[in-house]
Amino acid sequence: MDATQESNLPDSRLYSGAERARYALPYRALPRARRLRRDWPLAIVLAAVAFDATFSIAATHAHTPAGVTETAAIRDMVAAVPFLAAVLAALAILRPWPAFLAILLLTPLWDAAQISWYTDDFQVIMQTVFVVALGVGCLVSRGRRRTAERGAVARESGSDHSARPGLLRRLAPSLTAPGVVGLAVVAFLALALASTYVSPNVIQSRLVLAHGIVEPVAMGLILLALRPNRTDLALVAIALGVSAAIGSLFNILQTVPVATSLSMLQAHRTSFSLLTYGNVGLLGQLLAMAVPLLIGVLLAGRSLRLNASTLFLLVVALAACFAGLFLTFSKSAWLATSIATTLLVVLAARSWRSRAAIVLAAGLLSTVVVPWPALVLQVTPTLDAAYRTAMVRIIGESRFDSWNPATVAGQGSVMFRVRAVEAGLHMAVDHPLLGVGLNQYRRYYAAGYAIAPIDTRIDHAHSIWPELAAEIGFPAMALVALIYAAALLALWHVYRNPPDSATRLLAATFMAAIVSWIVVATAFGSDIYRSVRNMSSELVMMAVVVAAAFALARYSRDAMARRGEPRR
Repeated sequence: MDATQESNLPDSRLYSGAERARYALPYRALPRARRLRRDWPLAIVLAAVAFDATFSIAATHAHTPAGVTETAAIRDMVAAVPFLAAVLAALAILRPWPAFLAILLLTPLWDAAQISWYTDDFQVIMQTVFVVALGVGCLVSRGRRRTAERGAVARESGSDHSARPGLLRRLAPSLTAPGVVGLAVVAFLALALASTYVSPNVIQSRLVLAHGIVEPVAMGLILLALRPNRTDLALVAIALGVSAAIGSLFNILQTVPVATSLSMLQAHRTSFSLLTYGNVGLLGQLLAMAVPLLIGVLLAGRSLRLNASTLFLLVVALAACFAGLFLTFSKSAWLATSIATTLLVVLAARSWRSRAAIVLAAGLLSTVVVPWPALVLQVTPTLDAAYRTAMVRIIGESRFDSWNPATVAGQGSVMFRVRAVEAGLHMAVDHPLLGVGLNQYRRYYAAGYAIAPIDTRIDHAHSIWPELAAEIGFPAMALVALIYAAALLALWHVYRNPPDSATRLLAATFMAAIVSWIVVATAFGSDIYRSVRNMSSELVMMAVVVAAAFALARYSRDAMARRGEPRR
């Protein structure tokens, strides 16, 4: 390396060991050390402002969630949030990457503090503060963390378009091109904005737009802006999985000690996640994504060179997630987790014989999640009664009967959702372009779209697709489907053409997590955001996982290009 090249490298004294490793290669886009030193005063001033503003907002607007019995432990936890949040907001300005991971990891703390500040008909929650701080940090620190014009490197390596047989391989590069996905995201945001400002209640719709759409999308874009490598993306998966495990443990410690039986936990299942997420279904959605993330990282542990203590932590977190998942008694979360885990293990297997055995074992284990054998065993009443008795002991009578629309429990679970979906589709057909407006489903449902027998508890479509179509319109729904499809195709392309085994397993991991979200959001739904919850953590997690898919695809392309291998 000559003197000119050395002068373009950053001053190593300004970086930690991990950052020096990240900036080891002499890319031309690295800034000069003098420029770095000029950036620091501004960053320090902004960090001080972020600390003060965050602490002021959090300290004066934190409170224990409604419906939760406040104990000394909960009180102390909520009291510690303002200082911890302020520290991370300041860190987000100086070091966006570790702050990003810490913010994801400690999500249950922010949700338990229920921070909400209204100003001029706009609600500021903890998520809002972190998005702003991370966004500013990315802008201020872009000179300190930009490592390369990797796209240019990839373009210079050339590509072999002749080696792309098959429809999926031809479709993946076009659908996942950054420009196409970027345009889809911009178009979706534009449609959501237009729908908001033609809504019959702009203030309500604006809150859902900000916290349920813009902020989750911003978190995904921030991840992409930080240009994570393979190890970084594994850390994202770990942070998301352990975060869900922490939330699960909080709720277990809050509810299980006071319960006298499993039937009591089932009868009060809606109170299980009040401490952190406010809705047991939302906790189920988080856990359905967390389980495949943790399993995937464990499977890739040797390739990622994880040490024994990290692997032990992941096993404990996975056990906490499974315990919490069971105690949600959420059929949609159970189903999504089963499908995603089976998909992940099948993709991780190396032979078709192993995959066939996995599918067979998954089919047998599914009898504990979905009572489909009851349909077959009706011809043998003795076996049918024995199976029912065993299942009732495991999941309870109400959960077992809730799969059957002919039962009272089934009417309140399955048919409840069918009526909500049907009403949402009628709204979407009558308002196809921009929908009825975010958070306006309940208004229109009560105004003539309700399906008999009318249930006043229905406030959203209980399935993400009719919900999006009803409240934002069919075009927005199609764009969301396009983004999910692009993410899955990008991961499939990485899985089929990985630079190494760890990247292949991470592609399978994020693919399984996205599939899990699609299944649980289709079966359970998402109301996108409600101001009484002061959080939309499930949507942030989903957006980060989808962004991680595109980040992994970018990393894979760059890794292949640096090795001089053609893109296939």
